[in-house]
Amino acid sequence: PHEEDAVRAHVAGCPDCARDHAELAPVPALLGAVEDPEAVPAEPPPTLEDAVLDRFVREGARPEAGARRRRAFRWLARPLPAAALAATAAVVLTLAATGAFDRDGEGPKVYGAHLRAAAGGAPAGGGAERPYAYVHLSSLDTGTRVELKASGLAGAPGAVYELWCIYPDGSRVSGGTFRADPAGRATATMTTAARVGEYHRLAVERHAPGEPGQRVLAGDIAY
Repeated sequence: PHEEDAVRAHVAGCPDCARDHAELAPVPALLGAVEDPEAVPAEPPPTLEDAVLDRFVREGARPEAGARRRRAFRWLARPLPAAALAATAAVVLTLAATGAFDRDGEGPKVYGAHLRAAAGGAPAGGGAERPYAYVHLSSLDTGTRVELKASGLAGAPGAVYELWCIYPDGSRVSGGTFRADPAGRATATMTTAARVGEYHRLAVERHAPGEPGQRVLAGDIAY
């Protein structure tokens, strides 16, 4: 405990450690969901079948859905051997985290943000497309699921873009990294330990070999 403040201060100012922290943040929750392998075999929770059905309905009927549903029901009807308890716990946690179901029967909280060119972040050339991104944020028990679509991200070969979640006090947590295609477009899905509602602004920085990081996009979250 006496080192926590020093660690938080370091993570807030160190991009590498912030990325590592964001990637490792879900691990405690995953470990907490793992059951004792010596425990008595248990059946999946009754709510799981309803959750799977609800997911099928919401995604829409597809030709192959019927066969998958029948296979899923046969699997759900089986008691779980002790050796499979840990894996099942992880699967259930993943379903909850991705919005398949939650304990309150409600979907995750969802927000959006429009990110536009930051000062100095527009590509060179009068006719070049200006950088823009739309970010879709949904709350998870372990942080935030981030879905990003961007365009106009012209940059140096090998450039890596990093999304930052910025808190009111100016501290920030990495939302993950992604790359743009040759046309300057990018689509990425990431998970960050930052929790929706605690940060209010997003920014994207470009990191290219031999160049300092440059902010190219920024915008506020619409709460």
